[in-house]
Amino acid sequence: MNLSSLRRAGLAAARILMYAAWFGVAFWAAGVVFYNVWGGVVLVWLYAAGMACAFAFRKRYPAAWWFSWGILLLLLVYYLCIPATNDKEWQPSWSRLPSVEINGNEVVVTNVRSFIYRTEQDFDARYVTRRFDLDKLSTLDFAVSHWDGMEFVAHTMLSFGFEDGKHLALSAETRLPEGVEQGTVPGLYKQFNIIYILADEEDLFALRTTYRKEDMYLYRINIGRDDLKKAFLGFVEKINGFHSRPRYYNTVTANCTTELVDTFKDYLGVRRWQWTPLFNGMCDQDAYDRGELLHLPGESFQELKKRSFLGHGREGEGWDRLRRRWEEGWNADQAAAVRE
Repeated sequence: MNLSSLRRAGLAAARILMYAAWFGVAFWAAGVVFYNVWGGVVLVWLYAAGMACAFAFRKRYPAAWWFSWGILLLLLVYYLCIPATNDKEWQPSWSRLPSVEINGNEVVVTNVRSFIYRTEQDFDARYVTRRFDLDKLSTLDFAVSHWDGMEFVAHTMLSFGFEDGKHLALSAETRLPEGVEQGTVPGLYKQFNIIYILADEEDLFALRTTYRKEDMYLYRINIGRDDLKKAFLGFVEKINGFHSRPRYYNTVTANCTTELVDTFKDYLGVRRWQWTPLFNGMCDQDAYDRGELLHLPGESFQELKKRSFLGHGREGEGWDRLRRRWEEGWNADQAAAVRE
């Protein structure tokens, strides 16, 4: 192959890459027009028609083709400049940002969610203040909850355990304004804030087991006390930061799993925390394979998962009983990590 042929092949490859980039950005920008620009469905159809014409007549009218690139650039800049704000009317479940104050060893957590549920939709909204002894922080439990029978998608949460029997549950969630429903696609376009819920287990976990009837599994994370304290303080820094620096939720890059993993990476300085961020229903298997879950000697993941199942909240079985049954099935003296 001579130099001229190589040059033609290179130009053809560059042209293909340029078209692929244009189609990718144009497709993504349609969501920006629909969700972030006034006009909704009508405007997005006009946008799609304009982009189709620009591509179809790109050789006859090259100015229109380059103009379409300018439109895409403007939409990208516009999207990046949309600021997150806490100044909205939020739904009750996400109406208050928690905050954490540490005085020596005393941890004071305000706006801990402690709702009293009668059904999933019928509840008394209650936010309380809880106090914990940082020196008594001893365990970290990892919850994976599947809804509607979905195996490959789940909601992930944590629960910090203290020697005196107290627990503080944590969940990274979409913060929904009044009248807004959560959705996977809107979550890609700055439609929701992200919020770290700090709650009693009787609220955060029981909501899923007892009232939503989700398939929930609870595991104990393999982490030493020093690293556990570092991770806890890392979450505290992020939680307090949301008051002055709100952030948007993103279905792919800032969701219930990536937020947990990123904090472990940032504050522990290790790379082993790599749970699958999007199709996260298998993240417990991933964590087991990486040695991040405690288990009994010789126990396979399937055996551990079976033992970790909390069920759908059996008739008349509240969270206290579910937690107690889980603890009874967990012999800490026999537990061993796959590897350090």
